[in-house]
Amino acid sequence: MGLFGLHLLFRKGILASKLLGLYLCLICFRIVTSYFTTNGRLLEFPELALIQSPCHFLIAPVHFLFVFYILNPQKKFSKFFWLLFIPFILHLAEMIPFYFGPLENKIQEIQLIMKHKSLVNYPSQVNHLPTLVLSLLKVGLSFIYAFLSLGWVLYSIKRSSKAMYLKNKWLLNWILIESSLGLASVVLSILYALGVIGFNNLRFSYADTLMLMGSFVNLGVIVIRPALLNGTTFQSLVNRIYENKKPNTANDQKLSAKYESIAKQLEELFLVNKPFLDSSLRIESVAQSLGISTRDLSNAVQFMYKFSYPDFVSSWRINYIQEQLKYSAVWREYSQDVLAELSGFGSRQGLHNAIKRIHQTTPAQFFSATKAN
Repeated sequence: MGLFGLHLLFRKGILASKLLGLYLCLICFRIVTSYFTTNGRLLEFPELALIQSPCHFLIAPVHFLFVFYILNPQKKFSKFFWLLFIPFILHLAEMIPFYFGPLENKIQEIQLIMKHKSLVNYPSQVNHLPTLVLSLLKVGLSFIYAFLSLGWVLYSIKRSSKAMYLKNKWLLNWILIESSLGLASVVLSILYALGVIGFNNLRFSYADTLMLMGSFVNLGVIVIRPALLNGTTFQSLVNRIYENKKPNTANDQKLSAKYESIAKQLEELFLVNKPFLDSSLRIESVAQSLGISTRDLSNAVQFMYKFSYPDFVSSWRINYIQEQLKYSAVWREYSQDVLAELSGFGSRQGLHNAIKRIHQTTPAQFFSATKAN
């Protein structure tokens, strides 16, 4: 798990992939240190006393940010999110003197834990806050982050169109299961803090295993379907240039709503049926499928994407090639003639002209960047 985490943390990829890598590294750290601090080993390795304590303030926000950014891969890291790490920084700062202090202090702390038979409520000589208050802060913040993670997944599923859900159902279901297990893990932690799950002399138990289930789900997904780490694919495979400005008049609002509706239907048609793969595709057939006029279709595309209709279709074809190159080794061996034929351009020249017109570069340069990623 740790090796997978390090690989994700340092490989080139979206922010969510790196956050998942950090999350897995932290979980691995917890597992390894738990081995040396359970079943009586803590007395043999007293230097590891309370070594996990700051991690409880770090794992939860890292997991929340992973969920947020894998569902919003286009967003950049917000400066506001640095505030989420303040509890971790403050707690780590107060623990550093203890970690680098005399060994006698660590042994004394362990003896207090064993005497009071609790990691949650004992008279610690290290923390500024009472141990019970600190424990409640840990489980309270963890619950909030777990609840927000699950809520964000459910909100993302609810706001998804049918086409978007079909495109991302594996990823959405993965994050839904993983977030649900994360919330269940926090509930177990709360039960432990409340004393429902009793102190077991620092032995590894079934509850500890259940708390790690979400992490093992993540690990399984990385191994089986690594492509999911690219994050959600939105309704359109085209980069929208349209800025969603508020219409000024009632007539503008009506027109905007009309074109929004057409664009949504158009995207679902292209995503589900992929008519753009047909090199003989005509605007008349698409308009007929949507039950609108060719004029309305052309105007909607221009209004929503700042593209002509032919460039809109070409963008889908180009992005289709990009997706296949990312996930298929066979496609990476194809010549440009084959790529053009399979994507609906029909000819290499048509592919070249479209990339030159839309992306201001050559197919060789454009797709070499795709293969590198």
